[in-house]
Amino acid sequence: MSEPLTDPADPAPTSPRLTPAELARLLGQPEPTAEQSEVVSAPLEPGVVIAGAGSGKSETMASRVVWLVANGHVRPEQVLGLTFTRKATAELAERVRKRLDQLRATEQLPSEVLDGEPTVSTYNAYAGRIVSDHALREAVEPTARLLSEGQSWQLAARIVGEYDGPMDHITVGADTVTQRVLHLSGEIADHLTTTDRVRGIGRWIQAEVDTMTRKPTKETRDLVAAQRRREQLLPLVDRYNHAKHVREAMDFGDQMALAARIAENHPEVGLIERGRFRVVLLDEYQDTSHAQLVLLRSLFGEGHPVTAVGDPCQSIYGWRGAIAANLTRFPTDFPTAPGRPAPVRRLSTSFRNGERVLGVAERISEPLRAEAAEVPVLHPGPARRGRGTALAALFSTESEEAAWIAEQVHSLVHARPGEPGDAHTAPDFLPWPNGESGNGEDGGISPGDVAVLCRKRSQFPPLREALEARGIPVEVVGLGGLMLVPEVRDIIATLRVVHDASA
Repeated sequence: MSEPLTDPADPAPTSPRLTPAELARLLGQPEPTAEQSEVVSAPLEPGVVIAGAGSGKSETMASRVVWLVANGHVRPEQVLGLTFTRKATAELAERVRKRLDQLRATEQLPSEVLDGEPTVSTYNAYAGRIVSDHALREAVEPTARLLSEGQSWQLAARIVGEYDGPMDHITVGADTVTQRVLHLSGEIADHLTTTDRVRGIGRWIQAEVDTMTRKPTKETRDLVAAQRRREQLLPLVDRYNHAKHVREAMDFGDQMALAARIAENHPEVGLIERGRFRVVLLDEYQDTSHAQLVLLRSLFGEGHPVTAVGDPCQSIYGWRGAIAANLTRFPTDFPTAPGRPAPVRRLSTSFRNGERVLGVAERISEPLRAEAAEVPVLHPGPARRGRGTALAALFSTESEEAAWIAEQVHSLVHARPGEPGDAHTAPDFLPWPNGESGNGEDGGISPGDVAVLCRKRSQFPPLREALEARGIPVEVVGLGGLMLVPEVRDIIATLRVVHDASA
């Protein structure tokens, strides 16, 4: 291989030395698809990737980082990757680190080019760093205490319990009021607005209703009623905000809003961040909020190489201010140049599901795709064609349903590749994408490879009991699910009795 085309301290090669396919072969990885290659080798400019479920977006993002480093476009420490959860952050960081280690092992590049590590962080953690470094620009102490969700709940619950103002439009209990106060406070922060502006919207709605010559429709009456309920919570939100201010504390919504204000009001912060990170990758971009959009656009707009990846059909955080339209508006929010929208690329090959499963998913998701025409219809990779089975069953009780599901999982876990078995187990087994095998014996399916999704938490206990009765270990994901585990329920009950003997 030839020597680096540029000084490693400021790489800017005129042409790539390695194509994505050549790089994959060098690292012993399967060659990327044509769509993946286009994303991996995209120019250093803004771009958005609409990636369907199971289309290998994480692997593609990691491959792009390695391709940029291998071709001298950036050094590892000049890359910033943002995603939502700590788990996703750890997985992406590990994937990138593994590929870079493989690249180092080839000894094809000078060691100084590969020194350093990319920064991979959650959106909230990155906002926290912006606040820590620059809060004084907004006359806020950078040492302000960050409240956990539990501490926020305790503070809001105390305010709700002490409140004696009018609540004639509120018909729910104190716990639900606390939840709604926190939700409304978070929504106001996410939209970078204020309680006074929310009241102003209420006055505008009422003025429009007063000018109507016809009787308001049910939808209009419901809107007015919802606004009245919201306005009766605003004094509680004001008190909650005051309590945080007195304690020199902030919650996650406040932190993100402050980071957005810093970025928007102080252009020099953007100069610092763009100088530090020459390439930015934004994962699960469909779940970003307005405050996060303002933060990222203020820091990395104006043609900086930002790649956003997501799928509007997989938006799951709308309840906390996420705006799926951020993804579809990315080309104009992050144009490559004034008046020139960023390009849109797609990943439409699914490595996760068989052809028959994708067929069912396509049919069920038709209403979603009707609202998001830019989302591609997934098609199976060569190894997944003609595979997969979708089963449907109807039961009279949840216990019967749980027993049936547990039996399906049991048959999956105990089937072996190549062995005769149920039509939906062993014959459909395939190694995982990128040449990896499953986690079970002989590379087969293990309990950790199986996920059971439920509509509500009350379905967790019978499923857990049915699975454990067949010797299958179970992990209940999320705090809500954990609180239904018998041992945890006993602890909670004991604590309640200690706190209140009449409970």
